[in-house]
Amino acid sequence: MLVGRFVMRTRYRLRIGLASMASVLVVALLSARPAVSAELPPGKQAIFLARIIAYDANLKERAGAEVNIGVLAKRGDKESEKMADLLVRAWRPVEAATVLGLSVRVSRLWFTGREALDRAVRDGGIDTVYVCSGLDASLADIKAVARVRRVLTLASQEEHLKLGLSLGVFEIDGHNTIVVNLEANREEGVAFGPELLRLATVVR
Repeated sequence: MLVGRFVMRTRYRLRIGLASMASVLVVALLSARPAVSAELPPGKQAIFLARIIAYDANLKERAGAEVNIGVLAKRGDKESEKMADLLVRAWRPVEAATVLGLSVRVSRLWFTGREALDRAVRDGGIDTVYVCSGLDASLADIKAVARVRRVLTLASQEEHLKLGLSLGVFEIDGHNTIVVNLEANREEGVAFGPELLRLATVVR
């Protein structure tokens, strides 16, 4: 159960169990039939992904004292910059929360090359990276850094899961759907258990 894992520092606790998550995050098999996929609004993505991150059995080991989410974008690409702005704003309320008792910090990252990204991840203590649009040509470098630094990658586009990113939440055929790439999970040092995976579309 995810009850108590994602706690708002206000007068109440935000509680969500697997049954309620299942009611909004519906399995959609990629191989069953052609599916129509679309991005979720940034606010929905932020809250869903924050909840899902708490299912990583290795989170505390990977993250240390706090969960550091980096929103990675391509400078000069208007759509990429706009997506980053929206996601950073959407995640700000999550900074008033804890995930598995860990505080949450969100920052913006610009992709300028593999070495620069590696330094930014290392120096900033980044353990989770949301990959915005405009970075298709840089996925190999992003994945390489994520594997070495044990960083969970979050995809903004469903096709990026098939190209080796780790986790995404999308609207598929009208349903909010978790998509998980198990091989990418393992290579990034992430361990999602069966309680999450039974709700997700799994890319192998």
